[in-house]
Amino acid sequence: MKFGIFSNNTLKIVACISMLIDHIGAILFPNVYILRIIGRVAFPVFAFLLAEGCFYTRNKFRHLFVISFFAIVMQVVLFIATKMIDFNIFIHFSIGVFLCYIINDIEKLIKRRKILLCIFLTLLFIAVIVLLICIDKYTTYFFSNYGIYGILLPVVLYLIKKYLNKIHIYFSIIAICICCVLMHYFTPYFYQLFGMISCCFIILYNGKKGKYNLKYLFYFFYPLHMVILYGISLLIGG
Repeated sequence: MKFGIFSNNTLKIVACISMLIDHIGAILFPNVYILRIIGRVAFPVFAFLLAEGCFYTRNKFRHLFVISFFAIVMQVVLFIATKMIDFNIFIHFSIGVFLCYIINDIEKLIKRRKILLCIFLTLLFIAVIVLLICIDKYTTYFFSNYGIYGILLPVVLYLIKKYLNKIHIYFSIIAICICCVLMHYFTPYFYQLFGMISCCFIILYNGKKGKYNLKYLFYFFYPLHMVILYGISLLIGG
């Protein structure tokens, strides 16, 4: 975009700062709602960047493996440090990446006219979606991280990027706004509509990576700041 001033790296930093503020509010100052409102910027931006990563990554198996590995490690670390049993956001994102790559493989199989494999992957995709809906409805594992919407938003944004590349920013913003409305009505948090603020940053995305390699910034920042904040909360509580 001609007026884009935010690189991929800049958006990551914005999202990390927003996430930090959100978790400060959630863990240390639960009654200061302005912190949670500011924190609504983080997830849509991360979902948007995840879709961008799925589109541009050449080694898709490696990408899925890395994010899934971090998801498992972080789940263990956060359980040991904080006793958190609901799934961390990397679980959501790893499932989202998996679904994106199923879609990518289905498209390739259609072009190669491999009908049986295409049918198999399509049924697998449907089965995973149904399973996720059941888990979201009957358990609390997805409760704190946007539920089924937190998994499907990156998938929708990936499809928009894949098939509406030149104008994907605008349709991505529409998808994010719809997702925020759905989360507002179907999750227990009243402030989900403020996630639309993220669109102000995404509209300024210039499609460039940025000067420095911050690929793993979120991977390490997420568990580190969570453990530190929980440690502070224990000290204050003590």
